[in-house]
Amino acid sequence: MELEPAHFIILNPDILYKKEYWKLETKYHTDDLETTCEKIRDLMFDSVKLQTTTTPQISSSLSGGLDSSIVTAIANEIYQRNGRKLKTFSVDYLDQEKNFVKNDFQPNLDMEYIKMMVEKLGTEHSKIVLDTPELYESLKQAMMARDFPGMADVDSSYLLFFEKIAQTGNKVVLARRVL
Repeated sequence: MELEPAHFIILNPDILYKKEYWKLETKYHTDDLETTCEKIRDLMFDSVKLQTTTTPQISSSLSGGLDSSIVTAIANEIYQRNGRKLKTFSVDYLDQEKNFVKNDFQPNLDMEYIKMMVEKLGTEHSKIVLDTPELYESLKQAMMARDFPGMADVDSSYLLFFEKIAQTGNKVVLARRVL
């Protein structure tokens, strides 16, 4: 049984009680573009700031995409204000450059965007390279960790990526939601 977001359960031998404690409400959007951008910027900044101030040492997963770049840029700004340097990590696959075939979904490799962000922000960056045999070997462990159906190859990539980050001593990583 999977517990849906914003729900809790109480389970005892006699009863299973499940309750929704929060629900997203749809409201008509009345703000102009500038106000909308300001609100989103403030919400993003507050969300990342909360994570960076409650945890002594964080790092960030940087894929080169929009979401990870925004989160990394905000965390980096907060770290720089406090005289600290943010550590960032990206994942790559052995021989990916050699075997990459562009398509409409992914017209180019992520590494050029990751490099641009690292240069712009000045983070302490590490690239973690995964190989097919270790991805294959971690498939069962990744499925067991998820405990419900998922995307096995993606799950094993995430599992190995975050395990290797943890081996560097970085235990808390800002990352987009991994599902």
